[in-house]
Formats: sequence, C-alpha cells, structure tokens
Amino acid sequence: MQPDRDLDMDRLLADAGSRARSASSPQPDRDFGAKLRDRLTAQLPDTSPEPRIGWSLGHLFRLPRLAPLAAAAVLLVATVVAGRELYVALGEDPTPTPVPSVEESLVPSAAPSLTAVEPTPSATPSPTPEPTAVPTPVPTPKPTPKPTPKPTPVPTPVPVGSLSLWPATCNGGVALSWSMYEGTGAFSHYTTLRSTSPDIPAGYPPSGGAVDPGTTSTAYAEKTSAYDIGVDAGVTYYYRTMAFNAEGGVIAVSPVASAMGKPVKALGALVVEAVAEGTQLSWTPYPGPAECFTYYKLAYSEVNPEPSYLGGDPYLAALGDPFTSQYVAGPEALVPGHTYYIRVQVIRATHTGGFLVAETDVATYTVP
Repeated sequence: MQPDRDLDMDRLLADAGSRARSASSPQPDRDFGAKLRDRLTAQLPDTSPEPRIGWSLGHLFRLPRLAPLAAAAVLLVATVVAGRELYVALGEDPTPTPVPSVEESLVPSAAPSLTAVEPTPSATPSPTPEPTAVPTPVPTPKPTPKPTPKPTPVPTPVPVGSLSLWPATCNGGVALSWSMYEGTGAFSHYTTLRSTSPDIPAGYPPSGGAVDPGTTSTAYAEKTSAYDIGVDAGVTYYYRTMAFNAEGGVIAVSPVASAMGKPVKALGALVVEAVAEGTQLSWTPYPGPAECFTYYKLAYSEVNPEPSYLGGDPYLAALGDPFTSQYVAGPEALVPGHTYYIRVQVIRATHTGGFLVAETDVATYTVP
C-alpha cells in the first residue's frame, strides 16, 4: 500500500540522518552528497503495479506516483545541503569519513528502533576547595639605622708659651705672682695648682695629686697675682701656674716653684691713748719680707671684740709703709664717751683677694 511505503521512506531518511550524525568521525567524505544522490536514484523502487506502457500528465499527478518522487527529491536536497555544509566546515583538506551503505540505510525494518543515545558521562566535578586562610604577614620592623659616630675632632695643637712664677712664703699664707701671658693663642684665664709633690702635670682638671686651691684663678691677662691660705705651717708646697684658652687647653705654663706655710705673725700689744690731736695708736712694725706686705689696716668695732678688716669691720686708716709704727686719729674719728675695740693688721693684697699676714693684740678704748 502506498502510505506504508511513504512511512518506510521517512523512517529510512530519519535513520540515515541519525547514523550520519552519530558517526564516530565528524569529517564526512567530500563525495558523500554525490554518491548518495546516485545510489538513491538507482535504487528507487518501481511503484507501478503493472508494466509501464506510457506516461501522461494524468499518470504524473496521480497521488500514488507523486509521493515517492517528492520524498526522493526532498531526500536529495537535504543530502546535498548537509554535504555542502560539512564540506565548508571542514575546509579544503578534510579527512574522508566512512559513510554507511545506502542499502543498509534503505532496508525497511518492521518497527523502527529508537536507539537511546546514552549521554556521555561527564567527569564528576571536583569540589571547589575552600580557600585556605592565608595568615597576614607580620611586617618585619625596619632596623633603626645607627648613626655613624662622627670622629672626635683633634684640636690643633697650640704652641705652649712660658710663664714665670714667684711664690712667696709669708705669714698666714703664700703670695703668688707670675708673668703676664703674651702668646698668640686666645686667652681665657689663669689657674695655679698646688701639690706636696714637685710633679704637677700641665692641664686641668688637676691630676697626679695636685689640687686647685680655689683662690688662684683670674680672668684677665694683666691680673697676675693670687694667694693660698690653705697651707699648714712648716710644710713645703709646690705650685705651677698655667694659662688656658676657652676650650680648656693649656696655652702657657710655668715651671714648678715652691713655698712654705707659716702662721700669722703676732705684733704684740697695741697702745691707744688720748692726745691733744685726738687718739694715738702705737705698735711694733711688721718685720717680714716686703713681698708679704701691702698695707696696715687699723680695724675697730664697737660690738665685735675681735675686729677684722677682712671680716668687714671698719678701719681708721690704711697705711702703706711697713716701717710705720704710730698713727693719730682725729677727734671726729671716734665719738667721745664710746668704747671701741681696736686692732692693727698687716694685709697682703692680690688680684684674687687679700690675706692676713700679721696683727696686734686687741685694745679696748673709751673715748674721753
């Protein structure tokens, strides 16, 4: 029957297309379309139940004759198009792919079997690993650059000048005198060091057993005298005077010289009496060396029984002649009816101060 043949043709076409699509190689033969067309044309079955005597327009358009022709034409067109598309997709040099035989494709089957296409198993996806927490890097502290120590500048040596020193052994202390600094270095001050040893290193602070008496420094180049009363009677002391610049460098130095400590000289009694001119004072002159004498000071006080010029008490006169042994104070110096404590003292003055060399006993006198 004609409808069954049409159904068989459709199945064959579907089966052929399915086989072509599921072919193991995706590259068909270049002549696939032409070969398929020739085979289909040669194998078309004869649909006429009786021998062909002749064809007419009525025979052509009879339904039983038209259906197989139409199906064959559709199959040819589809085959050519499919071949063309595969040819274009493969390029100029595709590898020929074996095509299933047309006879096998056109053999009718009692019931078309629909072969289930098993899906290609896909690889089981690996579980996405959870990101491992990366520890936050602790920044390494940059080492603090150590400053390059600057070399201590070596002071330019200054030519050391020479000084002369004359220590004087006096009662009550040592009088120090030296020559003035006349070098080219910038002058700052003088200092004289004392020691019980003749070895006194030139420099400051004192070393080698030397000490600074504390009364020997002057800040003027022209002031070249000082004193030291920190001595014991009968002990020989050694001295060295140095000139320094502002940086403490020695710019001049004296040789070491010595002197001996002696106690304050007692001049004996002081005689005070009223005279026509006023009040007269008499005493024994100082018998010591001239370098230990600067002047007499006639100190007095109404309240201090031990009057002292160096202690701040007033004085009646200052006498610069060491041989003087008498002095008369006018009536205006002492108030009549008042009682006074009076003493004559020998003072050795220097640029750093004075010290007591000799003194008389204290006389108590009431003015008439």
